[in-house]
Amino acid sequence: MKRADLSLVIVWIVVMMLLGGCSKCENLLLGGGFEQQSELQKSPAGWFATEVSHTKEFVTFEWDDEKAHGGECSVSIAIDADHPEERICYNWTKPVQGFRVGASYELSGWIRSENLPDAAWIVAQCWDESRSEMVGFATTQKDYPVTGTSDWVQVGTVFTVPEGTAEVIIRVGICTPENRGGRAWFDDLAVREVQ
Repeated sequence: MKRADLSLVIVWIVVMMLLGGCSKCENLLLGGGFEQQSELQKSPAGWFATEVSHTKEFVTFEWDDEKAHGGECSVSIAIDADHPEERICYNWTKPVQGFRVGASYELSGWIRSENLPDAAWIVAQCWDESRSEMVGFATTQKDYPVTGTSDWVQVGTVFTVPEGTAEVIIRVGICTPENRGGRAWFDDLAVREVQ
């Protein structure tokens, strides 16, 4: 076999390995880069901000086109320094499509912080069919505590979808009162099956 032919065979094998592995590493969290706009409002498509009516004036949920890790947009949450002394975990939330019960997934993303005494987080919640009981949970904040003021930091965790799971929800956020006067940005989230 000629050297050029051998090189082509090696390139073909590498390409086929990469393509064959892509179905296993497909990102199940559509819109994790926050690039597409919702048709109904100026927010990222498929993502919802969890607001509390009596503290609405003390928190800002923003679809940010100035600070992004990848692409052009990210989301952020800023808590006003005058927020009441009340424990609330503000977050952006989105369901995962196409998960399999019993399968393990890597949840990953990027977080940027400003003046955060307590960690910003990305979590996976597994809910039962009635949506009243959480049957599984994983968070990035224990292994990757993003606090203070930092540039983009990659975080991640692995979780297994337990029996009885009807819905997997991804949330990104920060809590108060610890993070009054702080802000966190989130970008390039992914949920990929691991073998």
